[in-house]
Amino acid sequence: MNIIEATYDDADLVGEVHSLAWKQAYKDIFPTEYIMADTTEKRKQEFLESFRKESCKYYLVYENGCCAGVVKAILDNSVCEISSIYFFNEYRNKGLGTETITQLKEIYKDYRMVLWTLEMNTVARKFYEKNGFVITANRRSIDRGKGFVQVQYELKK
Repeated sequence: MNIIEATYDDADLVGEVHSLAWKQAYKDIFPTEYIMADTTEKRKQEFLESFRKESCKYYLVYENGCCAGVVKAILDNSVCEISSIYFFNEYRNKGLGTETITQLKEIYKDYRMVLWTLEMNTVARKFYEKNGFVITANRRSIDRGKGFVQVQYELKK
């Protein structure tokens, strides 16, 4: 497995992987209309807008020469928020997520690492807990075609 920081030339691939893997992840959670409103072009533009900011990094995750997923990290002072981490279905439950988190821990070892996940997403919550994250007291409401609650996790040092 390789994690490579995305460059400007990767914009099309980032847009495609982010949108398609995100849709797979939330297919049975978010309303269909909301899922279908997400596009590769929208994700590509999101990447291009944030590309010039030092505070935002995208990574492409490769397995056996194929792009398996995408990660978006937002840096703010000494905090690294894993804003997105999505893998295509065929690459899930194969250890790539754990390997990715391990590499991110090394890349951002001098940062406090946090992330948000849906309160109802027990699979994601167990994954993060298995990888050293602990739930904080922080919660927030989000709208994804209907209301959802997210809980915050922080990497235990």
